[in-house]
Amino acid sequence: MLYESKLTFMQRLQQAAGNGYYHYITGHIEREKFDTMARKFAQLYESEISRQSKARRKRAGAATSTLFAMPVRGHPQQDQPERVWFVLMVKNGAGRVHTRERLQDLRQKQTRLTMPDDRYQLVHDRVSWSWQMTPSHLQKYRERIHLIASLPPHRRRIIELDNTPRDLAIERLQDQLYSEPGFRLVRRQVGLLVKYLRAEWKRLRPAAGPQPRQISYLPYIRFRPNKQAK
Repeated sequence: MLYESKLTFMQRLQQAAGNGYYHYITGHIEREKFDTMARKFAQLYESEISRQSKARRKRAGAATSTLFAMPVRGHPQQDQPERVWFVLMVKNGAGRVHTRERLQDLRQKQTRLTMPDDRYQLVHDRVSWSWQMTPSHLQKYRERIHLIASLPPHRRRIIELDNTPRDLAIERLQDQLYSEPGFRLVRRQVGLLVKYLRAEWKRLRPAAGPQPRQISYLPYIRFRPNKQAK
């Protein structure tokens, strides 16, 4: 299915992993070619059969597969066409998909399923499957926090926010942190980043100066209904 929402797409991949779809292939394709590819996968690997049919195939020891996809907008100024990022997820079992495709195993650290922007990866932390920020995305936040906290006074921009003086740069960064998708492990990482932010602020900024806002929490991602992209 071609999902309209990135968050819904990520949630369905997480659910698929929780249902035993541990193998996958992924890639980009032009939007106008996606339907042809989807029909090919449906014909070769029965990726569009019903849930009941897939359950019967599983009981018989056969592999089952499901295709997930989301649109990736091109850059109009660069005349780039709209593309689709797809993930074909596959369960263990006998079937041509395991012999015809070079499947990756998302349970292995080296081949974790990672979003194309390299910001999030799907992992199992011995509790359940969830999305978390990639190490590179996490490190960029830490570097920005330290950079902002260590800015000299002449480079700081102070604003009034709810009748309280605030540092504009750190408030913008906090807004970005608290707009991250609220999957369980992302929430944990945001909490650790905020803890680091406050420690750096205390270490590098005067106690009498503007302090970062105390934001309560990052909301959970609730179940999102399917909505197909047009």
